[in-house]
Amino acid sequence: MIALGFVGMKRTKDADDFATARSSYSPLTMALVIAAGIASGSTFMGIPGLAYSIGTPSLWYPLLYPIATVIGMMFVAKVIKKYGDNFGTRTIPEFIGERYNSEFLRIALSIISILLIFYVISQFVAAGTMFQTMLGVEYGTGLIITGIVLGIYVFLGGSHSDIITDAVQGFLMLCIAMIIFVSFFTGFGVEGGFSGMMDAISQERPEGDFNSFFLPGDMTYGAFWLVALLFIAHLPFSIQPHLGNKFMAVKDGKDMKKLLMYTTIFATFLPVMALGGMLGIAVVGGDAGIHPDSIIPVLFSELFPPIIAAFLAVAVLSAIMSTSDGLIVSLSQIVANDLFRKTIVPRINMSEMRAANWELGLSRYSTIVVIVLAVLFAWNPPESLAVFLWIGIGGIMAATAGPILMGALWKKATRTGAIVSLLVGNVVYWIVYLPIGIGFTNPFGASGIAVMVSILVMFVVSLMTGNNKKNQVVSDNG
Repeated sequence: MIALGFVGMKRTKDADDFATARSSYSPLTMALVIAAGIASGSTFMGIPGLAYSIGTPSLWYPLLYPIATVIGMMFVAKVIKKYGDNFGTRTIPEFIGERYNSEFLRIALSIISILLIFYVISQFVAAGTMFQTMLGVEYGTGLIITGIVLGIYVFLGGSHSDIITDAVQGFLMLCIAMIIFVSFFTGFGVEGGFSGMMDAISQERPEGDFNSFFLPGDMTYGAFWLVALLFIAHLPFSIQPHLGNKFMAVKDGKDMKKLLMYTTIFATFLPVMALGGMLGIAVVGGDAGIHPDSIIPVLFSELFPPIIAAFLAVAVLSAIMSTSDGLIVSLSQIVANDLFRKTIVPRINMSEMRAANWELGLSRYSTIVVIVLAVLFAWNPPESLAVFLWIGIGGIMAATAGPILMGALWKKATRTGAIVSLLVGNVVYWIVYLPIGIGFTNPFGASGIAVMVSILVMFVVSLMTGNNKKNQVVSDNG
């Protein structure tokens, strides 16, 4: 990965290269990158951990989230690519600012996007857990190793390094997902094969065997309406800053159909990792005294010789790093692009060349700050990665659902509608989720509710303000 970082450095000529790697890669490469970014350490450790601890009802998550994500991507990918090519936008906050000709929207979404730090922390926790479980390396040491490697190659090449490494990591992830898929359907490591595995799951997790679709009383999987909220919450998932900017790196806007087709295939297959958690119930036992998020590395250690288990551990680390590097680049661009280049530079007397040098420097050095903060906050790991990372993502989903999803689908969307939708959606999410509000402790459900409110507010306010000339926005054709 560090070597590939040097390759990315050679391709990085300026701040725009660092931020977007604009129009540089094929749709197949970018599909691997986007699928790898969607399937993070949560997909490869957190979701199998939920399957191991809860059983079958948790499989709604890996079944529905890639479908919802791809559906949302179909609506927004072409629009984001077109604006990137026409206006030179580098980030999702900058895109939304240009789309509605609103500096307030750009700055507000930039601030809200800082919540991505929760996502980064969850990836570091997954990496530290992997080092500790597979290699016997102390958890904190694993965090530091991960931070150093990520820091080097992201600092060197920004988006180019992010994309090149993610493509390799995405391929490794597909390989490991295939191994889990085959292992599950052959009942590998279980006496009696597949049928023996099914019997063992029923014995170890009677409340979560394959006859159970929901888990009564559970805040996420307790009923159909809760699962439906999980699906709705993921519709804006692809417009997160670390995923949405990837559309700008595709060589040609005409390649977007191919990108969507390849991404659909890769992104819907990778979550079969959840079946590893189900297999782990039969192989390791339902009461093995392990942290649920460590079930995949424990399963590898049980089923495979050390050299093969080590290779599989590399693939899981790929899942973690392929999301982390994109998140780190996106957070660095909040500082360098959205706040410095677009907000501060126009208000001060600075030459264009000096501003460009400052921007590239800020892009690089802010990555180090993000990594140091992530290591510090990850030092005491949360209970569940899959839930923890959504604490931050939920707020971003709620803020962007109305302005971006509606803005991509509906030409009558207005600036005022976008502003009110962004603010109301985000506030509703926190009111629903936090204990000082309603205290609905399911972040997926809270996000799903807020996404629906955000879209409804966008529609209503846009209708009310559509005749106001001040609300006219830039068209797709510029």
